[in-house]
Amino acid sequence: QQTGLTVSIDRISPAALRPGDPVQLSGAVTNLGDISWRDAKVYLDVADSATTTPAELEAIADAGDVFGDRVVEIGLFEELGDVDPGDSASYRLKIPYGALGIKATSGVYRIGVTVVAGDRDGRADRAHADTLMPLRPDADSDLTATRVVTLVPVTYPVIRHVGGNFVDEQLANALSSGGQLRHLLDFASQAPSGTLQLVADPALLQAVRDMTDGYTVTTIGQENGDGGPGRNGTGQEAAVQWLTDFDRAASRQQLLLSAWELPDSSGFARARMPSVVEAAVTASEDYAVAQRLLAPVVNWQLFGASTRRGLVVARASGADTQVVAADNLVNLGSSPEAPYPPSLVEVPTSQGALTAVVYSRTIAGHPFDSQLRALDFRQSLLAEATVRALSDDAESRQWVVAAPFGWDPGPAAGGVRLTAGYEFPTVASIDLATATLEEPTTYPGPIAPTAAQPPIPSQLVAVVRRFQASGRTSTDLLTDKSKAVADFDRRLASAGTSQWARRPQLQLALIRRANRLAAESLTKVTVTGPAFVALSSASGPFPLTVTNGLDVGVTVRVNVTPGNPALKIAPIEPLRLEPGESADIQASMSADSSGVTQVRVRLATLTGRVVGPPSKFDVRATQIGVAIWIVIALGSAVVLVAAAFQIIRRIRTTGLTPRGKPSP
Repeated sequence: QQTGLTVSIDRISPAALRPGDPVQLSGAVTNLGDISWRDAKVYLDVADSATTTPAELEAIADAGDVFGDRVVEIGLFEELGDVDPGDSASYRLKIPYGALGIKATSGVYRIGVTVVAGDRDGRADRAHADTLMPLRPDADSDLTATRVVTLVPVTYPVIRHVGGNFVDEQLANALSSGGQLRHLLDFASQAPSGTLQLVADPALLQAVRDMTDGYTVTTIGQENGDGGPGRNGTGQEAAVQWLTDFDRAASRQQLLLSAWELPDSSGFARARMPSVVEAAVTASEDYAVAQRLLAPVVNWQLFGASTRRGLVVARASGADTQVVAADNLVNLGSSPEAPYPPSLVEVPTSQGALTAVVYSRTIAGHPFDSQLRALDFRQSLLAEATVRALSDDAESRQWVVAAPFGWDPGPAAGGVRLTAGYEFPTVASIDLATATLEEPTTYPGPIAPTAAQPPIPSQLVAVVRRFQASGRTSTDLLTDKSKAVADFDRRLASAGTSQWARRPQLQLALIRRANRLAAESLTKVTVTGPAFVALSSASGPFPLTVTNGLDVGVTVRVNVTPGNPALKIAPIEPLRLEPGESADIQASMSADSSGVTQVRVRLATLTGRVVGPPSKFDVRATQIGVAIWIVIALGSAVVLVAAAFQIIRRIRTTGLTPRGKPSP
């Protein structure tokens, strides 16, 4: 029944039940409806028995609001009075331990609050909220604590133009007070040192660092020169504060890096484009080096989108650890002897066995979704860790709990004492590296993505493929390419992000523009030749002009290909051109036959990638045969001999007559 009345549990003290200690809960009752509720009262409900198994935890998640016993003694409930539309009233309950009716049985107890209020039809339960509280084990208990790995993704879609300008202020809003990323760091600030594994996207960290120096927000039209230069971003101060707080949190917890912008490893493995994943892993490794971080790179697919092929590609690309959702491993079931799936599996692949860390997308029987608040997380952590500690199965006592991507622990996250959770006797925090030292469980397959992450569209794959080709060529062309290659790795990884589904059309538009700019840069490096060349001897030169219209230096090969193999072109040494420089070169050719042949001249990078359109011209080779040359030589010799004979004959018949002296 929709009443418009809601109730929250905002504080619980202590976090776990302890014999003799009172239970204190506080929160708020809010009327979001359009009718007034009369004489509202808040009561505590408590389960009459302990939960000790995973099945019982799941049953709580599926159960209704009515359960256990209600504490109705005078003075142990809160009287709020009337709650009118739009009003909110706070409540505070303090219940002596003896009034709970708990029999001190080890396990987890469901605790709830119910609002009872009246309208013209009478009084009834109008709103309900509940939580879980374990009973603290005795000091001499022989329970073995659950070894817990807590993965917290620090990610956000980073949408930027090729030049680095931002498309909008969504990231700034997430960093600011009330934003999801702000809440996430408030949560991390409350965790004891060494209890969280912060899996951060270096693309996000780099974007925030860039924002700290001031930034510009532009549209695609403005980037194309239409509509002005854009506007200054408003999130600089928020970025400075957030980055400071992140660095502090990272110094207290273990920092891991995701592959740059969370590439869709499974999608691009299926499309046979592993270089997109390689670029993402390389970009993260380069970031770690630049920031002097000893942070391994983790392959963790958004929303459980892992496949066997995707895991293989990510490992081959250099990802140190593979993290997989349990529901991807569709045949990884549980049994009465092993009620929880293993936290580590070994998967056979064509490239050898692959080890993956396994996490569940539920916590204490409830879905761990992006709206689970920090207080609920703490209580659920305590509950499941306690149930696992009660299990006879040793594998169940190692647990990888992973927050979902985009998790918002809520505005009150900074006030939730996580120490009460991570220092509880049934919780023993370990890091991801330690978890991988355990003996993995063999899992033959299959591995299938869940429906939560849609498959990457073929249109997006095609656009990324074109961008990859043009971008690799444009960077390969450069003389000093190290920085350009690193920048392109980042852009290619961003093009292949698995976060495209939030704004697919914008993603397509940005990649297409990046591809167009890369293709246009290739047209600025050109080669031209003569319109026509006449070769009247066996060999000869011909001129070519190579021009670099870019503002960076390039190194190119000049490839000359004749249409007729009888025409031979001497190899041309690679040519290095400074920005804006043109170079005239003389190429050599030779022919052993006559005729007209088309010659094609084309530039290429040192690795053979073609640059720009070809230049074409015709060569006419006029070859005179050897026999003709002999005839010409003999004819010339005959003429010379005849002339010499005539001269000698004249001398013999007439003698040498000296010239007469000139007249005086």
